[in-house]
Amino acid sequence: MVADMDFFPIAALIIATFLLLIGIVGRGASMGSSQFHITLEGSIGRLPRVAILTASIVTYVLAIFLFVYAAESKSGSESPPASTVAVSPISGEVPNSTITVTIESQIADDVIAEVDTILIEDSDPLVLEMDDESASANGAFYIDAGLSDTYVSYSVEIELTDSEGNTETLTGEGEIVAGDGLSYSVDIDGSDAVLVTG
Repeated sequence: MVADMDFFPIAALIIATFLLLIGIVGRGASMGSSQFHITLEGSIGRLPRVAILTASIVTYVLAIFLFVYAAESKSGSESPPASTVAVSPISGEVPNSTITVTIESQIADDVIAEVDTILIEDSDPLVLEMDDESASANGAFYIDAGLSDTYVSYSVEIELTDSEGNTETLTGEGEIVAGDGLSYSVDIDGSDAVLVTG
């Protein structure tokens, strides 16, 4: 469909240029392609040349209008980015319309590998992975600034692997305050996984 919309302004521009040349030269000419063909024979008088030049100007205006219309149609067909809570590692600048909530975790005792999966509200999950070589990990949620200093719900899942290869999964959920620059730690409370103030 977009290819069809691009064809019409280009065709109008070619026709307008052809008419302009005929109006200026004043002699017969022929132009064609697989889509259309125009042939003018013989000498063209002054009045027809003025009419052809006028038609050329009108066609140029039409071509410009079609180019603008096609450009607006293309930009309108692109869907705007969804407004969601973004999760990414701590790096670079964060837009002013968001607050940063930092999450930190440290590998549990007697564990050789740990994977923490944290969700805040409807965000994408933040996954922190630790092992013998990397005993701690951190990341951040970038949350809409409208949620600043309010309670937001969270859920945590901790997958622990001991030295014998046995795995254990702990889960938990609750609420934390979403404040800019606040830091929380992943912790194990009995058999529950929780976030606590860092």
